[in-house]
Amino acid sequence: MRRTISVFTTVSAATILAVLTAFLPNLPALTGPLVVSALVIVFALTWPVLCTAGTRLGVSAILGATGLAAVWSVSFLPAHADFSSAPTELWLAPIGGAGALGILAMFVVQTFTLPGGVHRIMTTAMLSMGAVVVATVGGWALLLRNKYEVADGVLGVERITGLTWLMLTILAAVAAASLATLLKTRLRVRMVAIVVIATLVAVALQFLRPGPLSVPAVLAGIIAALTVALTESFADTRELPAAARQHPASAVAVGTGTTIVSGMIGYFVIHVLPW
Repeated sequence: MRRTISVFTTVSAATILAVLTAFLPNLPALTGPLVVSALVIVFALTWPVLCTAGTRLGVSAILGATGLAAVWSVSFLPAHADFSSAPTELWLAPIGGAGALGILAMFVVQTFTLPGGVHRIMTTAMLSMGAVVVATVGGWALLLRNKYEVADGVLGVERITGLTWLMLTILAAVAAASLATLLKTRLRVRMVAIVVIATLVAVALQFLRPGPLSVPAVLAGIIAALTVALTESFADTRELPAAARQHPASAVAVGTGTTIVSGMIGYFVIHVLPW
């Protein structure tokens, strides 16, 4: 049941983002951030259940604020803002700042809410990781903003040809990898199958529409599939409370989390790797 819910969540979120990605030029500029913000809220409400086997509204508020800050700080930046001579520093600064503040807030909350010992350390680490994950949703805001500005002519020339197809490739790879988690095999075999199936899907899509971003698209799809595989392994770990692993909300957290992270993967593959 847990895997089914996680797969349904991942595929649904990927489908919503795929529709948004394909039709964004015909929609208002803020449609993307609004849809991504909905994913943030879902993740913020469900992630604490995976860590503590129960809801914690204070933690959810911190996660929500972290993700929304990452999304909207990027979305509201002026089109020609220039904080640094390095473009990657400019666009990653709001996301990194939001993530850092989210982690700091988690440490403060954990200091006053839980008993000491190993339990506090493990829970704090999990919640801090949730803050990092939810901050990476800013990657989708970056990709969608860049795509919108290219279509709208703000940047003057289309510097990133085929960006839409790259985003669709990542989402298709994430959905395929998530579906592969339903295979009833040993974990090691399943993890390999997850990566192989997603890679085949990503490569096949490039034959339909080859372009200058075909190689980055395939690489981003593979990295996203690896994330799904590692998450699948993590979801089965005995370090987590049994009640948390089997709770439906925790499965939703896993599904939204893997979809959220894939946006930042796409951004890094395009802008940070030396092509």
